[in-house]
Amino acid sequence: MAIDLVTLWIIAGICLLIGEMLTSGFFLIFIAFGCFAAALASSLGASHLVQGLSCAIVSIVGGLTLRRPIQKRFLKSISLSADIGKEIHVDQAISPHQQTRITYQGTSWLATNLGSEALKQGDRVVIVGIDGNVLLIRKII
Repeated sequence: MAIDLVTLWIIAGICLLIGEMLTSGFFLIFIAFGCFAAALASSLGASHLVQGLSCAIVSIVGGLTLRRPIQKRFLKSISLSADIGKEIHVDQAISPHQQTRITYQGTSWLATNLGSEALKQGDRVVIVGIDGNVLLIRKII
């Protein structure tokens, strides 16, 4: 039993939406919308090229024009400024000025090490700022 392209595009879009829920980067959602646009094009009998272009155009245009406004609106509703100054432990090593995922308040966050030395697993750090949905951290001396 073969699965048609409409179904494949929809499955890809749903998987990307699930991935977006896990990452909160407001990036995968636009690719998911692109997949849904391609599914619509496929259901209308468009060629593979048109389907791919539909996905690419919707993903790129949506990401470039809507990502920042959505991030600002969503993150405005979440008061993260109260988290500045909180101490946490890092889950894994982080090189200086690099990013990785950490666990904070039971959720996975991107975090950037602003310090000049590498952080080791278990080091205590303080949240010194927030850039979009990225925690800015520095080692407690």
